[in-house]
Amino acid sequence: MSARRKPLEKQIKLALPKGKLLPATARLLADVGISFDNYTTETRIYRLNSWNYPGLSAKMFHEKDVPVQVAVGNYDLGICGSDWIEELQVKYPASSMVKLIDFGYDRGALYFAVSKWQPYASVQELLNKKHSLRIVTEYPNLAESAALNLRLKKYQVFPSWGSVEVYPPEDADIAVLKAYEEKELMDQNLVALQPMLQTSTFLIANRDSLQDKDVSSIIERFSKGIKKSKKSWLGVTAPSAPIANTYTGSYSRSAVRLAIPDGHQRSPTVELLKKAGVVIKGYTNGTLDRRPVISGYDIKVKVSRPQDMPLHVANGNYDFAVTGKDWYLDHLYRFPSSPITKVLDLGFGWVRIVVVVTEDMPVDTIGDIRRLLQSGKMKSLRVASEYINIADRYLNENHMNPYKLIPTWGASEVFLPEDADVLIENTQTGKTLATHKLKIIDTIMESTACLVANKHSLKTSAKRGIMDSFISAISAGVEKT
Repeated sequence: MSARRKPLEKQIKLALPKGKLLPATARLLADVGISFDNYTTETRIYRLNSWNYPGLSAKMFHEKDVPVQVAVGNYDLGICGSDWIEELQVKYPASSMVKLIDFGYDRGALYFAVSKWQPYASVQELLNKKHSLRIVTEYPNLAESAALNLRLKKYQVFPSWGSVEVYPPEDADIAVLKAYEEKELMDQNLVALQPMLQTSTFLIANRDSLQDKDVSSIIERFSKGIKKSKKSWLGVTAPSAPIANTYTGSYSRSAVRLAIPDGHQRSPTVELLKKAGVVIKGYTNGTLDRRPVISGYDIKVKVSRPQDMPLHVANGNYDFAVTGKDWYLDHLYRFPSSPITKVLDLGFGWVRIVVVVTEDMPVDTIGDIRRLLQSGKMKSLRVASEYINIADRYLNENHMNPYKLIPTWGASEVFLPEDADVLIENTQTGKTLATHKLKIIDTIMESTACLVANKHSLKTSAKRGIMDSFISAISAGVEKT
């Protein structure tokens, strides 16, 4: 056990990843002698203090948020994958974030991949295509840069929250995604045309912090750690559930297409389908196929992220989808003329979209914050949210000027109060917010799961009968709830 060290002259702030990188990162920290007692997969405490480095504190973020927080100077050091580092730097090459140490775990690569059923054997064949190529990815900046470097003639990049392997070949020509080896892509019926970028996990730093703060002792601990012959963190992996992506090699544009959710909305969707008498093989609480098979209906089904569904329904990739009213409205607020409509409330997944501040902030209403801005006591309002368009509309309607929106990818409560003044977030009971000493000062809306549809599909004679029959079955299932 390391002895407690002399306090650092200035507070050093470290951004740590939650999720899949957490187990290996926790082992790394323990091995190099920088300890945070509550940095585990079970913790709900996002603020951490090092017991052996007084003055060193940490926060847990979604991995995508770590490089952004370090680049803007909210954190002095951070640990995250080089894929998200490059995703930021390719758009902001002059940012204040620098890579310092390669820890060597979670190695993989970003690939340009296509479906094995598509007639593309090389990047050169893509270059010869005259139609606009559809690229789906969690890495829109890197995908855009790669497309320009490859000199693709025509292309569109569709940002996704994840599950990009499900889109080719029907809804995308190319998927830009991370894999640990090419076999992983083959198991998802994808073929790698070429690797774009090798990835690993790095220690990163804010350039100004390297000059203004004494972070050398922390960096030295990491440097000595990676020189050890035994690097136990390299053998630590996060558990993952096997997911299939079955595809027969043929599809029809005229087929009716349905998207259903993965994640925490999957279980209640399964229960609703049972009550509706709808049988979907490969979409139970035990197994997941990205392309499950529905019985009794001439419908093709895909499992996707609820956040992505409204855009793909609007584009005609899906005729209808089970998503959240929150994501449906977030889409409509950005695209008011979008050809998407809500056809049925499903009743499960109830949450409130609320406005949140810290308990010690001297406000009780959104009007109180507006008065602080108008009086000059608050220079600008920093608002963190997953719901960028809902937040933007709400802030405009309440005359909250000036304000700055901070996009997040989950665990948004960690941003208050150091990195944001206000949080716009979903909650059920509010208990998690109270645990983090946060309070709700307004409710923007209530949200439940809903069935949304493409307006044009509902008017298409070849599809309407099938869609109406399915909607009637689901409606009957809702009534049984």
